[in-house]
Amino acid sequence: MPKAKKVTNKDSKSTQGCARPPIVTILGHVDHGKTTILDKIRESNVQGCEAGGITQKVSVFTVQIPNGERVTFVDTPGHEAFDLMRSRGGSIADIVLLVVAADDGVKPQTKESIEIINNSDAKPIAVINKTDLPDISLDKVKRDIVNNGLQLEGYGGSVPVIEVSGKTGKGIPELLDLILLVAEVEGVRESDELPSGILGKAFVLESVKDKFKGNMSSIALIQGEVCQGNWLGYKLDGEFVLEKVKGIITEEGENLCMLDCGCGGKIIGVSNLLELGTQIYILEKKDEAKLRSMYKEEKKEDEEEDVTLEEFFTLSEEDLGDFLNVVVKSSSEGSLEAIVNSLSKIEEDGYKVKIVNAGVGNISLGDAELAELSKAILLGFEVGIESGVMDYSKKKRILVKTYEIIYKLIEEVQEAVSLMSLPTSKEEEIGSAKVKALFTLSDGTTIVGCRVSKGYLKKDCKVDIVRDDEIIGESKIKTLRINKDTVNEVKTGFDCGIQLIDQIDVKEGDEIHCYKVIK
Repeated sequence: MPKAKKVTNKDSKSTQGCARPPIVTILGHVDHGKTTILDKIRESNVQGCEAGGITQKVSVFTVQIPNGERVTFVDTPGHEAFDLMRSRGGSIADIVLLVVAADDGVKPQTKESIEIINNSDAKPIAVINKTDLPDISLDKVKRDIVNNGLQLEGYGGSVPVIEVSGKTGKGIPELLDLILLVAEVEGVRESDELPSGILGKAFVLESVKDKFKGNMSSIALIQGEVCQGNWLGYKLDGEFVLEKVKGIITEEGENLCMLDCGCGGKIIGVSNLLELGTQIYILEKKDEAKLRSMYKEEKKEDEEEDVTLEEFFTLSEEDLGDFLNVVVKSSSEGSLEAIVNSLSKIEEDGYKVKIVNAGVGNISLGDAELAELSKAILLGFEVGIESGVMDYSKKKRILVKTYEIIYKLIEEVQEAVSLMSLPTSKEEEIGSAKVKALFTLSDGTTIVGCRVSKGYLKKDCKVDIVRDDEIIGESKIKTLRINKDTVNEVKTGFDCGIQLIDQIDVKEGDEIHCYKVIK
């Protein structure tokens, strides 16, 4: 039996908080050259995470550029897989490349990719491919990208853009250098220190059942390391699972004894077929309490109640704009057409309904993921809800509702648009004062003696009492006095006495900040 090899990140000094290669994935329209670019990178630079390099069939490969730095690429099958990882909390990619063909420009999948990128934490780089072709207008392509929502450098934005040819290799070395520069500037290579007892953290890229080896999960290790014999921990259907790592292999089936941060491989003998984007931990020993602690925040989210219409707007108020995004599922094409037509006619004070997606059939997890991505409400007419949708929707705070009567659906959407059109209010600070003294009247009322240091104070306005940069209380101004005169307003430089509506333990030296509400 051949001796197992170690797969290590040569630059890493320690399992805890090691500097790892930036992890990069790639999006774009079909036939725009994503595969060609990756093939050219592999052809000229691949050293792999194991001896002998990696073939073009792998999910993860690492390249080393002449200065010794490394970059790891995750080759996912299309933007749907990348978005699925993002929507399930799998922030596996540090950087995402948007590939646009110079001779074709922005196409439907390009637009979808831009929307996904804008909703992702990954740092984008625009890559204009096929620049070796004649009669191309690079400026037009760049402007099209900007006009579709990705703000490029040189066009009023900050997203870097580079011109390459996957066919000739022109610009590929510069692309790798740019990836490293973005990683350095954005700090994406920095890893938080893993808690004691946790050896590593990874995301599942794919799971398959092999006839001889059983269940296998391809992983990308983003922190720490994993060795044969370590404990693998994950959460599945609300249950915590701990099992030993029975073996690690390359994509080609070569045995490994260890994977280090920033590398990828396959874990064999896993009890379950884990979904794309599943987060897993590597533990030093079988310790369910430690594993549970890593999922503590997720557990809190799981316990959330269903989202109400009012809460949906509270959660999404800053992002909705002038449109209420809606995903619609119906039992038939006829009813679907009627619903879409009715919803498209709803308008109130400039606010309208935007149909993100409409289809026939039960509400699926994919529908919920699309609603989460597009900040939409998910509506169904005479359809069921597939398993797992409601749990996912509660966790991601997605509004999901089903109806048996069409006009009820239309009425509630109309109500939602009406809520959007209501005037909003915000607080604006109008002044502040310093507390100089406190006085107690014969009836026990406390008067706060102040000098207005900025702006003005106004009766009936809200105030925050601040001590050592912390708000210790909130109230409203009941009365304002200058000497013995009751006034409605006190301006900068004047001393005054303030009576608050609420009893607050105000002390000399505190600051009072006064606010008015703007509709």
